[in-house]
Amino acid sequence: MSDPTNDSLFPYHASTPATLIFAVAFALTLAVHIFQAAKARALFMLVLIIATALQVVGYALRKVAIDHDPQMWSYVTSQVCIVVSPAFVAAQCYMIVGRMMSYVGPESTFISHTVITKLFVILDIVCVLTQSVGVTVLSGSDNPTKSQVTTGRAILIGGLLVQVASFGVFVIVAILFDLKSRKLWGATHSALVRLRPLFLVFYISSILIIGRSIFRTVEFATIDFDKEAQGYLFNNEWPFYVLDSIPVLIATVVFNIVNPSAYLPRKKGLRMDGSHELPRKHWWSREIKTARSEEQMLGERA
Repeated sequence: MSDPTNDSLFPYHASTPATLIFAVAFALTLAVHIFQAAKARALFMLVLIIATALQVVGYALRKVAIDHDPQMWSYVTSQVCIVVSPAFVAAQCYMIVGRMMSYVGPESTFISHTVITKLFVILDIVCVLTQSVGVTVLSGSDNPTKSQVTTGRAILIGGLLVQVASFGVFVIVAILFDLKSRKLWGATHSALVRLRPLFLVFYISSILIIGRSIFRTVEFATIDFDKEAQGYLFNNEWPFYVLDSIPVLIATVVFNIVNPSAYLPRKKGLRMDGSHELPRKHWWSREIKTARSEEQMLGERA
């Protein structure tokens, strides 16, 4: 696998069938995501749609690159799309858990759900930008200088490490929220029981994305460019599909199976107790005001 032809852009004999299989697989899950989001009018699922679309574009252009595109644009664009797509999956996870926190209520969290969402989404944007720049610098030239290679790799690894660290911290925050909500409201509370499948797919997706990011970090960290890009993970194709393509595909498909729009209210701010969270003066404010629903007020009058 690691003895390519001289005109190949890959350090191995890249598989066309495998590339087409994943292009079709991601296209199918993308179509389902679009249908589910449109049917539920769930605009908050747009980030996952973008993530899946990037994978489709990435594998389609990978096929073009396998066909020996001489200008390398397809190879570089494919690499950027495939590398940064999981960061969008992570951003979607941040938004989903943020909405779960809003739905359950602030009593179950130690920090405002708006702060959690915005903070980690900002970190995710940093990851997307650094990884995009790193891949572009690393792959954007037929004969990159040693300085370009060193800089590109450092930027890319830095972005991947930030992604692993920030997503890892977020998973801990989500676990604490999960445990506290069950302790506060009781594990048998009907609303929390309804959310259990969503917590489960979040954990599955998180583990897969973190594992994939660790693989990518190790892959680029172990390349020895002084020896014509020698590195087992980089010079062989199977790790890419087993440790990147498959995990990311599963991480997106699980949200088809357990679609968040079917478990969370379409209108942000609705609580599981029937009240509504009122807009805050500042998004970072810990103080939260709620308004009772008409049903609650009628019940009190009765």
